Amino acid sequence: MPSSASFASLGLTVAHVNIGDCVFATRPMLLTTVLGSCVCATFHHAQLQAGGMFHAMLPDVSMARPDSRPCIFADQAVASMVARFRAQGMDLAELEVKLFGGANTMISRQPQPLRDVLDVGRKNVASALAALASFGLRPVAEDTLGARGRKLFFATGTGQVWLTRLTPSELRTLPPEELR
Repeated sequence: MPSSASFASLGLTVAHVNIGDCVFATRPMLLTTVLGSCVCATFHHAQLQAGGMFHAMLPDVSMARPDSRPCIFADQAVASMVARFRAQGMDLAELEVKLFGGANTMISRQPQPLRDVLDVGRKNVASALAALASFGLRPVAEDTLGARGRKLFFATGTGQVWLTRLTPSELRTLPPEELR
């Protein structure tokens, strides 16, 4: 997988998408994030070379506190990204969406019934898919669920995604700036 530095050397701005962020770009840049149970979707409009990404930690806004940011929640993050593309006059039918994350990395040693109840990653993926469907969107690619986290890079100008699956020990050893 390419590094942030290799992309920066090509003149691309590199931005890390933190938990609870929704990022929209109308110029080519590279967005990167690290996921465990969180879910992320990339949105790309090929003709206008615009793109966006969110990094949501929880399934839906019903879990919100008064001070919560909308992009913390998968359903609201989808709505926020859709609103940004619509505000620029972009037709949702022209968007290419890809979905990532939702790993069950934290509770693998628990009994199966408990894992099912605590599997927030699965709930995040289901919520994101339902929210996308409510806008008539369906991912053209998906790398979700499982027991491994993911690190990904998304080129907003081309829609390309580079992904590496991470072991739990790799997630624990990433520098703090990579986990934000």
